[in-house]
Amino acid sequence: MGRDPLISIVLGDDGGTARCALAVRGRHVQSATATGNFGRATCSGSLPAAAGAKQG
Repeated sequence: MGRDPLISIVLGDDGGTARCALAVRGRHVQSATATGNFGRATCSGSLPAAAGAKQG
């Protein structure tokens, strides 16, 4: 089984704008935008259980 996806963006002292977007199996999960000096954005999600996997 894979690890849950995580995207983390940290801008430097020059600033700017950066955007992350996360889709799991083609479905939009989350998006975020980092702006300005040392701006931060994080996108994370959970992977669905694999077909046939045992639960709990």
